[in-house]
Amino acid sequence: MNPLSDVMSGWWIYETASDGTVTLTTEPIENLMLFIPFTVLLLWAIGGNAELKGKFLKNMKLTTVLWQSTKITFIFSVSIEFLQLFLRLGTWQLSDMFYNTLGGFIGGLIYWIGWSVKHRQDGLLL
Repeated sequence: MNPLSDVMSGWWIYETASDGTVTLTTEPIENLMLFIPFTVLLLWAIGGNAELKGKFLKNMKLTTVLWQSTKITFIFSVSIEFLQLFLRLGTWQLSDMFYNTLGGFIGGLIYWIGWSVKHRQDGLLL
């Protein structure tokens, strides 16, 4: 199996085979949904550690959280794709990196919303 045989596929939930048959695939949705909780839990772990929080989340502005979560999940996704490439365990796809990174962005947004709601209730956020 050539890990570079399918680099540009997987952009939509429908795939068209060479004979024209259309099949439904859940791979983009799975990539997106797996990285949302991954990012929320990762940021939660970072937020609980004072040293890591000072390094990655210096302030809790929306833009900072979204940038850091997107950057971290992109690097993690590229690492996964290169491991698949070198170990020949799957195919290297740009769509996987896109949907993983998008899931990280959404996870960062969910984390920031939860953080701001919690701190508004505590009276710490104006």
